[in-house]
Amino acid sequence: MTELKAAARLSLFGILLVAADALTAQEDWLAKDANWNEHKTRLQAFGERFENAWELYTYLQETANGGNALTWEDMPKPAYDWSGVYTRTGGGLSFDPDIRANETTAKLTEAGASARQRKIDLITSTGGEYDPLSDCRPPSFPRWATEPFLHEFVVTPNQTWLMNEMVNDVRRVYTDGRAHTLPEDAYASANGDTIGFWTDGMLVTHTTYLISGQYQRGTQPDYSDRVDVVERWKKVDGNTLEADYWVFDPVNLSEPWYTRQSWTQLANDDDLLRLRYWDCRENQNNDILEKNDGTSQFSDFDFIENDAAVSTDEDVKQAAE
Repeated sequence: MTELKAAARLSLFGILLVAADALTAQEDWLAKDANWNEHKTRLQAFGERFENAWELYTYLQETANGGNALTWEDMPKPAYDWSGVYTRTGGGLSFDPDIRANETTAKLTEAGASARQRKIDLITSTGGEYDPLSDCRPPSFPRWATEPFLHEFVVTPNQTWLMNEMVNDVRRVYTDGRAHTLPEDAYASANGDTIGFWTDGMLVTHTTYLISGQYQRGTQPDYSDRVDVVERWKKVDGNTLEADYWVFDPVNLSEPWYTRQSWTQLANDDDLLRLRYWDCRENQNNDILEKNDGTSQFSDFDFIENDAAVSTDEDVKQAAE
């Protein structure tokens, strides 16, 4: 039985090698330079050669010979020193940071396009929406990648922690060789279950067991609870972390969606920047007001007593009464 499994694995690997000849796992990082449009097209096409995220992740792992184990002695090396306080480099409310928030580069199914159109119609008719973040629910993954607040990243030999200040959000990437939680023991969650491996200073991950959500508020698409994501993280210079994202979702995406995400380290010589505990009850500027049309809105961020009462938004005034 063991020999049959090994033969089947080698057979699958052979198929993947043929299918993925456009890109190899250890190829030099495709820089976001003057040729980025060409590189991005190539990375999108690479993802489209795979039926699902697990197949892509398996290919990357096989071509990396399983990856390389880290030790504490590796941590000071530039590739693994992700210390500091970061924020998203750009992108605003767009999951693809190369385009505007009211656009998408996702190849949507009919169901995915219809869901997005319903969001557009709602915003057109009401001028707003109800964002789950309004009551301190986590942004969830893969939306996690688009949030602009402070981030910290901690690399250890067996785990890498990807921390977002918003809603005290922490993703744990297990790189000690463990498999995903068994399906019979797993349940869907905001950030799912993430495993990964290191190869030549690059962190490769696979995330599954996710709940449904939206890539961002506004007119960005939705994702279903069948979404899986493969990432390749790399520290590209002293101040920048970048990550290739391939998102697979058979419900909303007709093809995997490739984007390049980026985080920039902020100057913090005086050590005043730090990730704070996030709770909607911390101060009055975190009070969420549900408007008459069902959308939600913050108050005016003035740090004055009852600032909703002096809001320029009549709906906010009424909702606060």
